[in-house]
Amino acid sequence: MTGEEARQRTVEGELALAQECLQEARYALDGGFFRLTRSRAYYACFHAATAVFLARNRSYRRHTGLLAAVDAELVKTGVIPKACSTALRRLYQSRLRSDYGEVAPVSQADATQSVAEAEEILKQLLSLTRGQP
Repeated sequence: MTGEEARQRTVEGELALAQECLQEARYALDGGFFRLTRSRAYYACFHAATAVFLARNRSYRRHTGLLAAVDAELVKTGVIPKACSTALRRLYQSRLRSDYGEVAPVSQADATQSVAEAEEILKQLLSLTRGQP
C-alpha cells in the first residue's frame, strides 16, 4: 500500500467515524441521554473536520488546533460559512462541559440543537471530501 492509499484509507475511516458518531448522537437523543448526545454530536464534527484536513495532507494534535484550522483555512477563505465554525465551537464547549465539568442536567432542547448543528456542519464538511483522491 502506498502512502497515498494509506492516507485515503484514513480519510475514509474518519468519515465513517463521523457518520457513526452522528448516529450515536441521534440514538442518545432518542434514549434521553442528553449529555452523551452533545458529546457524540461534537465528535461527529471532529472526525469530519479531521478527514477534511487529512485529505489535504494536514493533521492536528489538539482539538483547539483543528478548530483554529477550520477558521483559518475554511471560514476565512469562504469555503464554509462562519455559522459552521460558530456552531462547531459551541459544540466543542458543550462537549467539554458535558464530559468534564457540568453536573446540571442537559435539556432535551439543548441536545436536539446539538444534533441539528452537527448535521449541518457534517453536510458542509462532507461536501469538501467528495472528489478527493
